[in-house]
Amino acid sequence: MTDSEAVAPPAPTAERRVQWRPVGIVAGVVLGACLALGALGGWLWYRWWGPPQDGAVFDTTHGPTWFPLTDHASAHQFDGPGEYAVIALGFGLLLGIGGAVVGRRQALAACAALVVGSALAAAVSWWIGTTLSPPDTSTYETKANVCTEQPCKKYDDAIEVSGITPLLCWPLGALGGFSLTIVVGSWVGDFRRAQAGQRDSGNWLDRSAGD
Repeated sequence: MTDSEAVAPPAPTAERRVQWRPVGIVAGVVLGACLALGALGGWLWYRWWGPPQDGAVFDTTHGPTWFPLTDHASAHQFDGPGEYAVIALGFGLLLGIGGAVVGRRQALAACAALVVGSALAAAVSWWIGTTLSPPDTSTYETKANVCTEQPCKKYDDAIEVSGITPLLCWPLGALGGFSLTIVVGSWVGDFRRAQAGQRDSGNWLDRSAGD
């Protein structure tokens, strides 16, 4: 008998296959929640920002330009980005927490879906908010609309987001909520296991003393 005949071949190991159905379910649920909250966030953004304030078009050295008629209307122009950021952070945080709970057994799928879904939520909320809003004030800035006599014809201002920073609040909130939930969940699990270990050790000592 040779050495190769004496040594038994290793037992075949079962291939670990990815269970695509749970991955698809988790990803679908997370993406659906992102789209739903994105739509709700856009509606809430417009409702919080509204109602639109009045302005008029005046002739300037740069051509016809829309200007707000009151100080309140001037300040109102800057409310949109801040309100959008607050809603995006809050709803993003909820999405992150929900994604971590739903995807506790499929964390990678949940995290990937959150990255894509939060970007979609940012776009959907912006689109719905601006669709509900009056058109951009630049559409009124024509020579035909220039105010030449009082009272001037009034045109409503529009909700807007200046720059990309407010849009990033969706993924930042989502990933922050997801990471926080994972860390807290891990800490709670370790704490419970430690308590269970101490309880089992105490019972073992009590049984040893009884024997």
